Amino acid sequence: MSYAIKKSGIYGDYDLTDDFDLIIYAESLPQFHDEIQDLDDFKSRQAQYFTPSNLKEGLRRSRDNIADVQGILFDLDQVQDRDELKNNFYTLMTKTKLEMYMWLTPSAIASGGHENGHRLFIPLDTPIDPWLLPNAVDELTIAFAKAGFNLLNYGVDLAASKTVSRLMGLPLQKSGTIVPWDLPERFRYTVKAELKESGFVPIFGDDGFSGLNEPTVENLTSFISGYMEKHTITFNQGERDNNLTRLIGAVAKAFTGISDDDLLEALGNVGVSQQLDNPVRDVTAKTRRLLKG
Repeated sequence: MSYAIKKSGIYGDYDLTDDFDLIIYAESLPQFHDEIQDLDDFKSRQAQYFTPSNLKEGLRRSRDNIADVQGILFDLDQVQDRDELKNNFYTLMTKTKLEMYMWLTPSAIASGGHENGHRLFIPLDTPIDPWLLPNAVDELTIAFAKAGFNLLNYGVDLAASKTVSRLMGLPLQKSGTIVPWDLPERFRYTVKAELKESGFVPIFGDDGFSGLNEPTVENLTSFISGYMEKHTITFNQGERDNNLTRLIGAVAKAFTGISDDDLLEALGNVGVSQQLDNPVRDVTAKTRRLLKG
């Protein structure tokens, strides 16, 4: 595919746009990268980056010069257990047969950075209009959650994923880099959302992994239960309001089209509603702000 590449650092225009094979690139890397002494300097002046897009003209680095978006990138900034993430990622790859990649960020290799920071890259079957990127990110995030891989458990930075033309660091070493082992048998994700004159209209199918169902009580219950366990969410006196806001905010990022009744039932299933003084009032007040804008 043709990606906008930067060879060293974040400054200036793109260095080249050419066919780029991520597997060949990863195979050319050393097993381990040299220790990074100055993380800020390395990221600013030495690291290699790419933007999965064609450019409209020349090599100018700007949002206006992005012709399309050819892949979705996710930054995972809070990975408490690297082995757990790796195993869950392998399971997702095996279950879905989707083409996707994962590698460590510079911050994970240098001391003092994000805890075990990782980057996920999912190339798209058909490039999309840059304005459709936010919807595509939400769509794929939900698809992963439906398949049992919850990006929110690993501190995903969805705002960064939705930023058109943002530079994303390439892999630094073979260790911690996962590429497809059976590429010819895999498929690339096709975004279901469509860009219409009146705005963005998500179009969800029902064809296995690529189909996204409306959030059910069962799915909400499973998501909430897993999120609470992963992040040790409790509802003791004095922390209920903040933790309920945090929990419903996570639900809002993972699902769309949630009804208050379904969410209340799911919260009851995991024992949250029973710990609230007025669950209907407390939950609906937050859903009105966090889920319905």
